[in-house]
Amino acid sequence: MWRVVILVLCIIMFQGLSIASSKAHTKKQRVETVKKKGAKKSVISKSVSIESISAKYGEGKTFQADPDGIRLTAMSFYSTPYRFGGTSPNGLDCSAFVQKVFRANGIYLPRDSRSQARYGYKVSLSELKPGDLLFFKTYRNDISHVGIYIGDGKMIHATTRGGEVLISRINDPYYRKRFVFAKRIIEYGEKPEEDIIYKIIVESLERGTD
Repeated sequence: MWRVVILVLCIIMFQGLSIASSKAHTKKQRVETVKKKGAKKSVISKSVSIESISAKYGEGKTFQADPDGIRLTAMSFYSTPYRFGGTSPNGLDCSAFVQKVFRANGIYLPRDSRSQARYGYKVSLSELKPGDLLFFKTYRNDISHVGIYIGDGKMIHATTRGGEVLISRINDPYYRKRFVFAKRIIEYGEKPEEDIIYKIIVESLERGTD
């Protein structure tokens, strides 16, 4: 009799182990499936194009302002340290820099670059005028960097690359590769033949490097 009991117990234990093994295998398959789906989503996310990002942003509100005031205000922040999320003279990020410059000129823009990109209308690089905003895709699949065009193919921006507010050429390969679009958010009259303000900016920078 006891032999029969032992045999029955062995059969039950064997079945229990088989069921547990089957559940573990099924769970492993589910985990692998989830991982594969996640990997697939990741690949799709990385393939977001500049064109598809640009298509998300249409025309928005424009303002009346003096582009010379924008440039001179921007230059007052020159060499201010860069700090991600920073909003003070001790450290600024790119969108906080733009927000502060425009606010000083009576224009209240949102805090982040994606919201700022919803203002104004798009212009080509060949149509750029001082005060236009340039938007870039740097570290996420959307707008993630912004700078202010100051003339002569240059922009002023708060950047991690230099660790401060500085001036960069917009045809720099790094920025050309990541450029999404430019927007004009301030309206003004005809551009004078001679850009006196830009000459002042260049001269002040040259004096600072003497």
